[in-house]
Amino acid sequence: MKEPFTIRIAEPADDAARAALLAPTYGSDAQTLASEAAEIRARYRQFGDLAPGLIGWVAQDRTGQIIGTLEASIRLFANGCESVGILFIEGIAVDDAARQTGIGTALVETAAQWAKTQGISELASDAHLEDSATQHWHLAMGFEVTERTVCFRRPV
Repeated sequence: MKEPFTIRIAEPADDAARAALLAPTYGSDAQTLASEAAEIRARYRQFGDLAPGLIGWVAQDRTGQIIGTLEASIRLFANGCESVGILFIEGIAVDDAARQTGIGTALVETAAQWAKTQGISELASDAHLEDSATQHWHLAMGFEVTERTVCFRRPV
């Protein structure tokens, strides 16, 4: 039986739909996220290989509507990882009506297979300490807890 969805690499035309799904995850609004995606692409064109490696995937239903998305970056390092060059899941979201259909799992597996083709041997991600639902989801996806940290910032 054919899956009720397909997964493909995200394209610029997907920005608004992806942003609408990811906005609650990032605590932002969809318009700001879509603008940031365009800005990142502009910076990438400007800086070429110096820009961070960013990649996204979308899940579409049979009508072509985007019902899930995952975005990741290639990071040199991630806490608790043993290799250099990590695919870090920055955000993942599935439309409420499409949850429990395997879309999240399929997005993660697609990202993992892509990472493997790039010679990347580890996926990493994070969750807020108080977000137990996201922590449980990560464990169900095969992630393991590597460490717990408190992050800091200082404007310059």
